[in-house]
Amino acid sequence: MVTPDTDVESLRQQIADLEKQLEARTSEVAAAREDALRYRRYFDYAQIGMTVTSLETGWVEFNQQLCEQLGYAPEELKTTNWVSLTHPDDVSLDKELFDKLVRGEIQRYSLDKRFVRKDGSIMYGNILIQGVYRPDGSFDHIFGFLHDITDRWEGEQERLGLKQEIIDAQKQALRELSTPLIPVAESIIVMPLVGTIDSVRAQAVLEALLDGVTRYQARMTILDITGVQVMDGEVTSALVKAAQAVKLLGAQAILTGIQPRIAKTLVELDAELSTVKTLSTVREGISYALGRLKR
Repeated sequence: MVTPDTDVESLRQQIADLEKQLEARTSEVAAAREDALRYRRYFDYAQIGMTVTSLETGWVEFNQQLCEQLGYAPEELKTTNWVSLTHPDDVSLDKELFDKLVRGEIQRYSLDKRFVRKDGSIMYGNILIQGVYRPDGSFDHIFGFLHDITDRWEGEQERLGLKQEIIDAQKQALRELSTPLIPVAESIIVMPLVGTIDSVRAQAVLEALLDGVTRYQARMTILDITGVQVMDGEVTSALVKAAQAVKLLGAQAILTGIQPRIAKTLVELDAELSTVKTLSTVREGISYALGRLKR
């Protein structure tokens, strides 16, 4: 039998349950507000550019840092989009990745690309794009993060430039070692060659020899090949032409140290040596050159 006291007790219990539910809901709302405030602070004061972007509406929101990175006031930035801000040569860089993101094949991607600031200057940036999807799995919007890496990129380019300078200096040193040019007396230069001569080195010999004739105003050039044991027909012909070329600059070419195998190649090539003086050793070459200059 239900009594008035029973009804009152039941009502009190319902009220207590409602109060607990209200307290729990109030706590949830407070926590949600705290999360929203924390997100807003993170979004507004982050040291990288942040944005929420929709395919349908474009910019949903963006932070002040993004405006500062790209040099736009907030109202100005609203009139732009990701494509118009991207350097024209880099627009296609992430098109395939973005299409995959929209289709849900990937959920995020990151890459480096160039952006054009309002004043026309270039900013090198790293972007991180995170897809956000509806419960049914369809694409909704993206979170975009833009980090300015201009200083890092320029530093890397400077480092690469320095590395290239070192490589170029090493190449130059190797060229000088492979085609040494020695002024032994006034108007006399000697180029002693050692090791294997290929077509590339033969061309370097020609360039260095002609440059040396001009630089030292040489009248006698001695090309000593004592240290070269083997040369093929193409390279042998190239070296003979190098010796002949110096005559066009008004210098006498002297070829010393011809080895038996190379002599055989010269004969087989029927090389034109009428304008080239050939001697056994570089010592004889220098002695001959000094004698010719005294006349």
